[in-house]
Amino acid sequence: MRDRLLKFWRDWRGLLVFFAVMILFRSAVADWNQVPSGSMKPGILDGDRIVVDKLAWDLRVPFTTVRVAGWSHPARGDVVTFDNPVDGRLFIKRVVAVPGDRVEWNRNRLTINGEVASYAALGAAEARRFPVDDPGNHRFYRESLLGASRVVMLDGRPGASDPHDNVLSRLLAPASRNCERYAGREASAGAALGRAICRCADLGACSTFPAFTVPEGKYWMMGDNRDNSSDSRVIGFVDRQSIYGRAHAVAFSVDPDNYYWPRFERFFTNLDWQTRLGGAIALRP
Repeated sequence: MRDRLLKFWRDWRGLLVFFAVMILFRSAVADWNQVPSGSMKPGILDGDRIVVDKLAWDLRVPFTTVRVAGWSHPARGDVVTFDNPVDGRLFIKRVVAVPGDRVEWNRNRLTINGEVASYAALGAAEARRFPVDDPGNHRFYRESLLGASRVVMLDGRPGASDPHDNVLSRLLAPASRNCERYAGREASAGAALGRAICRCADLGACSTFPAFTVPEGKYWMMGDNRDNSSDSRVIGFVDRQSIYGRAHAVAFSVDPDNYYWPRFERFFTNLDWQTRLGGAIALRP
């Protein structure tokens, strides 16, 4: 047996070492993750394989959340991957608010630290340049806030009311839903936020939230596809330790609605592709 093992090692050691190095590299330095949903449209599509920089803010022991060294933290506007606190699945969303930020979300309009975001509607010609199926069925806005901008998708317009969020649904909420199971998701920011997360998770009524402050060590995440994203409005705050890295580029992409046909035009493209579209803006500030 010993001779067989030695022969196996001599014959295959190069390949085994290569695989070991690759696994360690993907765990601690960089990885590529599949995007399973359209929650980050129009910039990131379902079927994209995203390259993630795991050395953007710190160095961790492979296969753990133990930080060996750290030099920075996620900033507003960063697109990041993280384990969501509800079921541990890997998510990719945008950092909207960092620890200490005061956040308001009123009728699909974002306010951070008292500054209200501005929303400039994109014209039909500009919208057609986004890699989204049936762009005419969506509304695209340039959201600008605190010196950063990004393009977001909405079913309605900022400032409009949410048809799910009405007086009747609020009156029926205590009887029809058990909001205690969401109580921990507001992370000490207040029971009102926990009830709002409950309403959002069960009814999709996410256009308005009570004002809250992001606790220390926590982050508030949102998808750019604002009406179709299971983000912090459903899962609550995301712990800093759960954030793995910053999304950097699209390695390759396939179309799950077209027999997984490759989207060759998206291969090896940076996530700042919108800067190359006339009048559009970068995904990251």
